[in-house]
Amino acid sequence: MTSAEHTRAPARPKATWTPAGVDHIDATTVVRTERVTPGMCGPTSLFAARLGDWTWDAVTAATGTDVYDARGEDGSPVYLSFSYFRIRGSRVLHPLSLGFGDRIHVVSGVFGEGSESVLTLHRLRRDDGSPPRPLDPVAFHTEPDPGDLRVENFNRWIARSRDGSNKGLVRAAPVGFSHRHLAVVPREFSPRLAYAHARDNGTFLDGPPGGHDAVVTGFTVDYPVEASRDLNGVGLLYFASYFAMLDWALLRLWAHLGRGEREFRDRVVLDQRICYLGNADADTTIRLTLSLWRNAADPAEERVEAVLHDVGRDTALAVAELKVAGGRPGR
Repeated sequence: MTSAEHTRAPARPKATWTPAGVDHIDATTVVRTERVTPGMCGPTSLFAARLGDWTWDAVTAATGTDVYDARGEDGSPVYLSFSYFRIRGSRVLHPLSLGFGDRIHVVSGVFGEGSESVLTLHRLRRDDGSPPRPLDPVAFHTEPDPGDLRVENFNRWIARSRDGSNKGLVRAAPVGFSHRHLAVVPREFSPRLAYAHARDNGTFLDGPPGGHDAVVTGFTVDYPVEASRDLNGVGLLYFASYFAMLDWALLRLWAHLGRGEREFRDRVVLDQRICYLGNADADTTIRLTLSLWRNAADPAEERVEAVLHDVGRDTALAVAELKVAGGRPGR
C-alpha cells in the first residue's frame, strides 16, 4: 500500500463543474488522452501552458473547487498561481519531442499542501493502447521510466492587494476549497524544499555543479514585458511567459556561443524547473542572467541557470535551471 493510499479518503467533494475529457482513476487522480495539436508543441511555453490548464482541470476535479471561477470571502477573484514548475524527460520523450498528431496519456494526481497551496503531479506517456497506471508519488520520484514525461506543479492561491496592479500579490484561499481529503507526499519529495532553497538563496544550486566545467557565467539580456504577448486574460504576467522568456534568452546565449538556430531547436530538454518569486506589470523590464556549465564526462550535456530580475524594483521574479543535451528530438 502506498503512502497516498494510507492518507487519502475514499470520497471527494462534488465539483460544481467537471472539465471535459477528464476521467477519474480514483478520488483525486484523473486521466485524459490527448492528441498533440499545434497549440501545445514547439516552444516549451506552449507545452507548459497546456500542462497548466490540465493542472487547473485536475484540481477542479479532485477538490470540487471551480479553479476557473474561484472567489474569496468578499467575492473578489482568487487565482491558483504557479510557484514551482518542473518538467523531467529523457532522450526518449521530452517536451520538444512531441509533434503534431501524437497521442498521449496524461495521469494527474492532486496532493495536499495546506489550505492555501496544492501539488499536482502529471505523468505523460505516448498512447500505446495499454491502460493508464495509477500514480504513486514515491515511484514518481524514485523509479523514472524513459518513456515517461514527469511534471510537478506546486501552486498557491493568490489575490491582488491593489486593483490593476500585479505588485504586492497576497496569499488567499477561495471559499469552499476542500483539501483535507488530499494525500500528502513524503516530505523529502515536497517541492517546498527546492522552492525555499531557490527563494532564500537566489539559486537552486549549492555552488558550481560538480563534474561540470564553466562555459559562460553572468551572461545578461533584458526583456521588455508587453501587454500584447505576455499577460494572461486577467492581466497577470502569464506563468508560461516565463518559459518563453527563458527560451528567448537561451537562444541569445546559443548565438553568443556561436551556435545556430537549428542547434537550438534540436536540443533535448532533460530537466527544467522554475521557482516563481513574483509577478510584474506590462511596463516592466526583466533582466535575465544566465550561466552555463558543461558535463565533463559527457560534453553533449549541459546545465543552465537563469535568474530573472525586475530591473525597476531590483527584485527577483524567478529562478530557473535546465539540463539540456544536443541531438534531434526523438519521435
